[in-house]
Amino acid sequence: MKILTVLTGGTIGCKIENHTIDVKGNVCDITEIYKEKIELETEFQIISPLNILSENMSVFYFNELLKCLYEIDFKNYDGVIVTHGSDTLSYTAALLGMCFAHINIPMVLVAADYPLSYDKSNGLENFIGAVELIKSKTVKGVFVSYGTKDKTDIYIATRLCEADRFLDKFSDFTGTPFACSTNCNIEFIKSPYNPDLNEINKERQPVFEKVPVIKECVQILNCYPSYDYQSIIIKDNIKAFLQLSYHSGTISAEEKTIEFLKKCKDNGIGFYLCSLKKSEDLYASTKKITEFNAKPLYNISREAAYAKLLLAYSQNKIQPQEFIEKNIFFENIL
Repeated sequence: MKILTVLTGGTIGCKIENHTIDVKGNVCDITEIYKEKIELETEFQIISPLNILSENMSVFYFNELLKCLYEIDFKNYDGVIVTHGSDTLSYTAALLGMCFAHINIPMVLVAADYPLSYDKSNGLENFIGAVELIKSKTVKGVFVSYGTKDKTDIYIATRLCEADRFLDKFSDFTGTPFACSTNCNIEFIKSPYNPDLNEINKERQPVFEKVPVIKECVQILNCYPSYDYQSIIIKDNIKAFLQLSYHSGTISAEEKTIEFLKKCKDNGIGFYLCSLKKSEDLYASTKKITEFNAKPLYNISREAAYAKLLLAYSQNKIQPQEFIEKNIFFENIL
């Protein structure tokens, strides 16, 4: 069993000095801890294209990571583990889930809630879950391994949602993880939203034959009462706005919103509303803004929508809308 381990920093790679948690200095190598505490048979090859706290993740680092991964001959490995910080884990997972949906081995992202030197850290358990998923030889594509000391959840990479601010727990966009790892056993979870193994393992064509170059071309807009669209400066590099909606798929449809939508249309900038549920009935506010060029995105997490828009507007082979309508790796919940 040969696993490529891609270290990118984050809490799982941090050390503590003077009560400061940071990635500076020597990277904490989780493979050595795994070999010391779990088993020695698995062969790990290690590369480290990045070493950052993941809150500093940006389009620049997306591109650095993609350049590294696209150079890899996946035929040489049984699986790939990407260690990552937890803050932006869901965004990187969505991006890699789409770019590497076609690979014939599992790529698994892992993170930790505390540095590995803390006894309460879940980093080693998450890493074990990733190794066990690879060892099971049951799936291919991109996943995330993250859970607790007792049970590690396995997520489809394009469905992972950002951790909450209090309990630091991740969730699946559908509410149900794809699988879990308990006592070194992988259990696949039945759900009307989870694909079966035949669907997971079907052959897929690469979305990009060569490494894509991501551009800083998408900006996310939040929603809250009295959001001021007049304060938004439309920069020359922006090709699309991703507007996060309330849970009902709504945002304000007051005059300031409509004025901003008209401005986007006049400048050829896409405006996407995330995320709506498929329904014949829509709120009047949602109907109104869709009449003014707001494009609804259905049943997709904000992380997957952001990654998809970045990819769509960073390429010029097909129209962005055509790209967005593709279901690349289960990001659109059908």
